[in-house]
Amino acid sequence: MSKEYELNSIDAFRTRLAYLKMTDDMQPDTYLSLVANKQIGITGFKLKLKKFFGHLDRTYLGPKWQKKSRDERTDGIGFVEKVGSHIHSHFAIKSPANAYLWNMKINTEEIWNKICPSGTYDVQLITARWGLTGYNTKEQKRDDYDWHDQVVLLRDFAT
Repeated sequence: MSKEYELNSIDAFRTRLAYLKMTDDMQPDTYLSLVANKQIGITGFKLKLKKFFGHLDRTYLGPKWQKKSRDERTDGIGFVEKVGSHIHSHFAIKSPANAYLWNMKINTEEIWNKICPSGTYDVQLITARWGLTGYNTKEQKRDDYDWHDQVVLLRDFAT
């Protein structure tokens, strides 16, 4: 981890709380876990995530999805874990208006299997945001957590 992003324990605690609040303020509706099931590194994994969410937005918003406003597109925050071994991510997302849980599961399976054939996924309706976000950010308690690379804001993927 770069010294630039190292936080002392108090700063790390405050940063984790800020992510908890940010997630709660977003009012996400869907929990999404994406797993690579092979070692591809953080850069390769984040490229797959960007591709996945682009395909997901195209599915719901059509071929001109990139021209849609940020508020119409999938938004969310994710946390990448187990970078050195079993890389995976946990997301709290606010889905496009026409996305429903049943078709989100079908679309996630189809898209993730194309992008990451070895991968697995989990999609669930969010019922308790604080509990979920606490789970999603559990690895941030580790001293070696990379606050720069392991936090994924879907807005950063916007083109």
